[in-house]
Amino acid sequence: MTSLTASVRMNVLLPAEVASDLRERVPARKRARFVAQAVERELRRLRLETALDASAGAWADFDHPELSDGPAIDNWIAEGRAHLDWDRAEEAK
Repeated sequence: MTSLTASVRMNVLLPAEVASDLRERVPARKRARFVAQAVERELRRLRLETALDASAGAWADFDHPELSDGPAIDNWIAEGRAHLDWDRAEEAK
C-alpha cells in the first residue's frame, strides 16, 4: 500500500473481541493502516487461491515425459543449466 493512493472511508463492524485486541495492540493513529494492510494481505491470498484453482489440472505427467522420474529430472536440470554458464562465471575471474 502506498501513501499516494486515494483513501476511501468505510465503516466496518468487527467482533468485540477483535476490536478490543486491535485497540490493545495497535496505537490509535495506526489502526486504519494496520487494517488496510491486513485486508490487502488477505485479498492477495484470495487472488492467489483463485489463480491456483483456475490452473488446477493444467499439468499432466503424460505431457512431460522428460520429467518422468528422478534421473530424468536431474538430466533436464543439467541440460538447462549447461546453457546458462552460471557455474563458469567464477572461473573467468
